Amino acid sequence: MTAISVLLTTEGTYPFHKGGVSTWCDVLVRNLPEIDFTVLAVIMHPYLKQRYELPENVRQLLKVPLWGISDPVEYSWHFPFSTALKIKLSTVEQTITKEFLPLFEEILLTIFSSNFDRDYLGSLLVLLHNYFQNRDYHQTMKSRAVWQSFSSLASKSWQKHNKNLPVDNPTISELTEALRLIYHFLLVLHFPIPPSDLTHSAAAGFCGLPCVVAKIERKTPYLLTEHGTYIREQYLNLSKQIQSLFVRWFLYQLIGSVVAVNYHFADQVSPVCSYNIRWEKWWGVSEEKIKVIYNGANPKVFYPIKCPTNSRPTVANVGLIFALKGTLDLIEAAKIVRQTIPDVEFCLYGSASDEKYFAECQKRVKDYNLENTVTFAGPTDKPAQVYSQADVIVMASISEGFPYVVIEAMLCGAAIVSTSVGGVPEALKDVGLLVKPHHPEELAKSITRLLKSPKERQDFGNAACKKALELFTQEKFLNEYRESYQQLASRSNPSTSTYKKLLIKT
Repeated sequence: MTAISVLLTTEGTYPFHKGGVSTWCDVLVRNLPEIDFTVLAVIMHPYLKQRYELPENVRQLLKVPLWGISDPVEYSWHFPFSTALKIKLSTVEQTITKEFLPLFEEILLTIFSSNFDRDYLGSLLVLLHNYFQNRDYHQTMKSRAVWQSFSSLASKSWQKHNKNLPVDNPTISELTEALRLIYHFLLVLHFPIPPSDLTHSAAAGFCGLPCVVAKIERKTPYLLTEHGTYIREQYLNLSKQIQSLFVRWFLYQLIGSVVAVNYHFADQVSPVCSYNIRWEKWWGVSEEKIKVIYNGANPKVFYPIKCPTNSRPTVANVGLIFALKGTLDLIEAAKIVRQTIPDVEFCLYGSASDEKYFAECQKRVKDYNLENTVTFAGPTDKPAQVYSQADVIVMASISEGFPYVVIEAMLCGAAIVSTSVGGVPEALKDVGLLVKPHHPEELAKSITRLLKSPKERQDFGNAACKKALELFTQEKFLNEYRESYQQLASRSNPSTSTYKKLLIKT
């Protein structure tokens, strides 16, 4: 029997970054050896160090760098330089104006509209992808005609969108920034899409666009997994990172359109928790397409470990350090807890994915004289021991999907305090303490409560472990994805498999 082939697409995660989504990817590919995977990774730049060793059933790793190259032809792994040169020479201003500009303008008008036809936008993206297989990306996107068209359409759409508000026209600098961003984000359509029996995107983002194109062009079934809600997390990030109202509006329109087509063309949308369903329904996903598949951890790896008694009351946090993880709120909570329990120790395990935010966290610790209370312990390769040894495991996230940290800690019998975000309440209801995000006082109160009550910690830990063994095991998680792959592959377009066989022969 021929193995099912899956094109797994990722964005800023596996196999180049650690984190919950990357853990999910690694568990998936490593424990389904009967599936042939090709991983297409959308990454920041081509020089990232690979953080995961790929198993043998990952037949190919394709990198799609959005930044770090001055011209995409520098990284055109899909054809020889001689072909790239011919394509570059053929992409002249007249060709761009005739072949590309009408298509580009139609895409802009579509994403700027308040209510667009998703089938139509999908078809436009296929045409855009096909154009970039035969014409030079850089020559096209930097042409004078494209700049003039973009600046005119974007300015008019901005004014139309804000016709009842006193807004200025976007500046040259703002228009340049917006065009620069679309240049980089659409690079994913510059690269060819390898054939497969089905596609599987780890986010409803730009990494899902190859899956959309394959669905339209080859009728390849498309499975979309949602960890955190992509559109919500982008809104949170953009509001903090982008100062220009125009550029922020432009990215809202672009990203919203990308999310919409991903949802529309996916055959199955599998959020990692029921919390995400309401967002997906708001964006038009029909209930029959949605199948929740909870993340799962391995009870043979994560289980209660007998550890020596801590010399100090210990609170541990495991995860990357950046704004959405709420590390500053956790430091504020540590300050409050210390007032009641002076010898408490907060150990924060994880690397910084946002150096500026990490520096702010370090400064806050110093300003509060918490150097002997809060420790930045760096990444750990023994998380099960951390979960088992700490008196309390805490998570202060502002936004989450269904984090592995919670599942792993539950299997280790930990007493957990967490913000009530994403799917966390589905996991911790009745077996942990939940508080509102951005409320360090509540966080501190719950931590203090558990530190003062060994019996309650033990009861919560035992109940959490029991619940995780029933609902959140790796075996259950893998069986559900295996079943989904088999069902979707049975719908696969026969011509796709034929195309794959021809490709292998050549």
